[in-house]
Amino acid sequence: MLETKNYQLKFVDYGSIEYQQATKLRYRLFYQKHNIPFESIFSLQEKQHLHLVIINKTQNQVLAYGRLDQKSTNEFQICQMVVEPEYQRQGLGTLILKTLSGVATNQGASLLTLNARVAKVKFYQRYGFETIGEVFASSSTGVPHIKMQKQFNSKRERKQYRC
Repeated sequence: MLETKNYQLKFVDYGSIEYQQATKLRYRLFYQKHNIPFESIFSLQEKQHLHLVIINKTQNQVLAYGRLDQKSTNEFQICQMVVEPEYQRQGLGTLILKTLSGVATNQGASLLTLNARVAKVKFYQRYGFETIGEVFASSSTGVPHIKMQKQFNSKRERKQYRC
């Protein structure tokens, strides 16, 4: 867990107050404008995933969120990364991405994947992710996405991302 004067980075449990704030943030920024019911944004495995938030300590408000899913022994997926618009471009997304990448590599990941909104591809490319395949419309929102991945071919490469 990282703490600064204003922010706290922490893993939260499914169902916790911070988790509930994060789901509202996800809904507001990803789903609401598409008139998708709030209840439909949850995956069946959500309880088993790792949930990471950044909280504004003075307002006790979730500002950023990311989720890590383990797909197989050595493959992990980062999902649902979101940052409050007025806090974007302040390093919060980078902190979420690097922390989740570090957890995955600590657990033996050799492959890290995500489905990026096309508008955010350059952000992920800065951290070594490469696009795979063709652009596709999200099944829930219709927003254009593309699969991205980062491979860790050696222990040395994985070590760079350890927490």
